[in-house]
Amino acid sequence: METTPETEQFLEENATVVHQPIFTISAIALDFDFVTSDPAKSRADEIRVLIVKNKKPPKKSKEGKPGGFGIPTGQLESKENMLEAVKRETRDESGCSVKKIIAKLFVIHKRLTIDGNPVPNEIHVFLVEASDVLSRVREVEEIDSSVEPWIPLRQVFEMPLAQDKSGGSRNTNGIYYSHLKRLYSAIESMVFYPEDLLEGEAVKEWLKPNRKSLKDAMADLERAGLLKKLLPQDEPTV
Repeated sequence: METTPETEQFLEENATVVHQPIFTISAIALDFDFVTSDPAKSRADEIRVLIVKNKKPPKKSKEGKPGGFGIPTGQLESKENMLEAVKRETRDESGCSVKKIIAKLFVIHKRLTIDGNPVPNEIHVFLVEASDVLSRVREVEEIDSSVEPWIPLRQVFEMPLAQDKSGGSRNTNGIYYSHLKRLYSAIESMVFYPEDLLEGEAVKEWLKPNRKSLKDAMADLERAGLLKKLLPQDEPTV
């Protein structure tokens, strides 16, 4: 079909730029070393989660997030595969090395807007075993290395959100809603629906000695009302 100069100009002005997908990884690490059978203690205070604090918006952030707490997360670098990215981001942001990658849990499909064009973003969420802090945080311009990265599960869910539903109120001592939701979804699936995970059998085998402790911890958080912010009617739009 022939096109006129006017048609060619219209097509050029209204063309949509097709971007390649952005690949992101998130690493969820749980520590059960301090879990006891003491009935006077809550497992939610004994199980620890690896959490880092961004001093400013995360590097390469396309969503305008403020500084705040979140799980180790970042984009793949050139010629880097997923597993390499998981190890690098965890080490660079927390100073903790990945001792073992247990399983890939799930993939979250998002859509970002860059220069007015939609860009697919795949977030691959992994379950890992991580060490105590062994080295200095490498991303010192973005990460507050003075903050202890291993935080009790209850403390994580007690944190305010880093950004409210409207995006107007920001709290740099809060946690990113998307990261909290990611953590919650991972734990719920690990405990109750491992068959829904991409590598559920590996998760079931790894979690077997601590499944009851993690289940009890989540029950304690629910009784304390700390999971309400994750209910659908309370979900932020940002």
